[in-house]
Amino acid sequence: MKYHLPIFQHKQRAFLANGPQYIPVCQSRFSRLPIDTIIEREYQQLVEAFKYGLNNNCMSATDSRAMEFFNALKNLLQQYYTKPLSARLLARGQHDHRMIISIRRIRKKQNLIIQRTDKSKIFHVGTAKSYHEKSIEYMTKTNAYKQIASNINPCMQHCRQVITLLDPLLKKKAIDLTIWKSSMRPNINTIELAYIYFLPKPHKLGTPLRPIVSAMRAPTTGISHFLDQLLRPLFNQVARRTTAINGIHFVRQLEFYRNCHRLLPSTLFVTFDVTDLYTMIPRDSTLLTLNEFLCQHATTPGRINGMTIDTLMRMARLVLDTNYFVFENQYYQQIRGGAMGSPFTMTLANIYMLKWEQPLIEHQQLHKELYLRYIDDVFMTSNLSLDQINTILDQANSKDPNIHITSSIGMNINFLDVNAVNSEGELRTRVFRKSAAEPYVVPFLSDHPRYVHRNIIRGALYRAVRVCSNINDFHRERLTIELTLLLNGYPPRFITHNFKRFFLELNAISLIEESNNDSYTNFHLELIHQPTGSEKRQQQEQQQQQLLLNKREIRIPFTFETGPLLQIQRQLQQLWKKFYRNQGSSENHIHLKIQTRTNKSLSQLLTTPKPSRSLLK
Repeated sequence: MKYHLPIFQHKQRAFLANGPQYIPVCQSRFSRLPIDTIIEREYQQLVEAFKYGLNNNCMSATDSRAMEFFNALKNLLQQYYTKPLSARLLARGQHDHRMIISIRRIRKKQNLIIQRTDKSKIFHVGTAKSYHEKSIEYMTKTNAYKQIASNINPCMQHCRQVITLLDPLLKKKAIDLTIWKSSMRPNINTIELAYIYFLPKPHKLGTPLRPIVSAMRAPTTGISHFLDQLLRPLFNQVARRTTAINGIHFVRQLEFYRNCHRLLPSTLFVTFDVTDLYTMIPRDSTLLTLNEFLCQHATTPGRINGMTIDTLMRMARLVLDTNYFVFENQYYQQIRGGAMGSPFTMTLANIYMLKWEQPLIEHQQLHKELYLRYIDDVFMTSNLSLDQINTILDQANSKDPNIHITSSIGMNINFLDVNAVNSEGELRTRVFRKSAAEPYVVPFLSDHPRYVHRNIIRGALYRAVRVCSNINDFHRERLTIELTLLLNGYPPRFITHNFKRFFLELNAISLIEESNNDSYTNFHLELIHQPTGSEKRQQQEQQQQQLLLNKREIRIPFTFETGPLLQIQRQLQQLWKKFYRNQGSSENHIHLKIQTRTNKSLSQLLTTPKPSRSLLK
């Protein structure tokens, strides 16, 4: 936790040190809502999910069997939600609840803002005055925002604009009715204007702020999601050779470059980042660039996936023209760039950057050098002189007045979460952490399902093996992981067990017992070319429709909570078996898949609340 004022007692600071991801235990027992209301809400969500699953599998959700099942389900919830907690768990829940109440009271009395940090995943506490001054400083520096003189909420006007644009397109069948209903239609009862908040960046001098526009219920958010889902895969395909997906993908590209004998003792690494990319790209030029991109990569003349480019451009203009939000009880419009937090903004910024970077890409390809970009961070290799590289970067920096870059050149650089070194023509990579990074992961006592804590260990070890090219660097990273886990309350036996399990599953237990760099190198090369978790999820999403056809299942979301409720998942399976598993029945092939969701985290419970509903509606 970053804090600058001795306003909290030691026990409150210790509680805040649990971090934004910490979930207090037994929240249903300390809620302001009556327990019957909580049970009814959970029951209705479960019934809705069961009815949806039953109907999808051509089963009745209204017959006598279903009614008996739902009645038994409600009794089950009533039994476990009201079952007494153990004395130890009750004491923990009471402590967490008292800490939350006392911290909220101090936050309000001292006029503080508690916010998660931009990169290091911990809490930052600052005065509202400091946040106000830095927010105004950022808005003035970027010149990207304009206060609305009338101070009238434009939310309903934006809703009418969406309907005015899309209704004629629906009538002309330029937009599919199903897509309109599922993705783009604003709900008049739930829409709200966006609001802006700022995340502190303590790893930078002076702790500047990053703006985030929360537009989850804004009238054009559905259109923004639709455009992102339609155009991001197209951009990813077009820019696949020059896009860095993550640190592991970056290491793969570097090792391929080395294996092609392009890495020389004189090879320099170059990195640069673009300042305030999302808020600096100009509206008109960005739309022009988007139109050029769509025309160039249309699947059929004038169309992208069946939709006309003209229709897509009109939707993109509407998304940019309705970038309004609430800030300190006033209404503002973003007049430059896209809202950081809007789904379409990243894709739009990527398309704008794709045009800007073409001369650099062509230069790198001509010289058989690497060029990789991750949003606003770029990595290049070069065998030119330092003066020649600086000339190229200066030309790039002067090309567009809206794009300003800050560069670094050397044989030892940091890019994403990787430190890459050219040691006389030998490549060495290892995990990189910024100096301000805190040793924080989800605390062991956080009310998450236990598999979350196991997966944290597994994921960290996978990253260590894939990124670290040398066994000594891997062992140092392994010790860092172990220390981080201990600092976050993970029991030594739990850590040891899961470390051993990781190496046993991968037939690499010898790496713990001996330091053989050749064996480790083979292990590293084997793992780095296996799909990462995000790559597997992407493949699963692509195959999702086929999986739904081939596998009959009913997916049930259920709120995870330590205590008596831990038994409900098993009881749900038994209840399903009792009512729907009969010998010889085709229903035996239908599987119940229970998906856990968590209670509120400290980030949701303690950070400064959003503006009042009266300002947003």
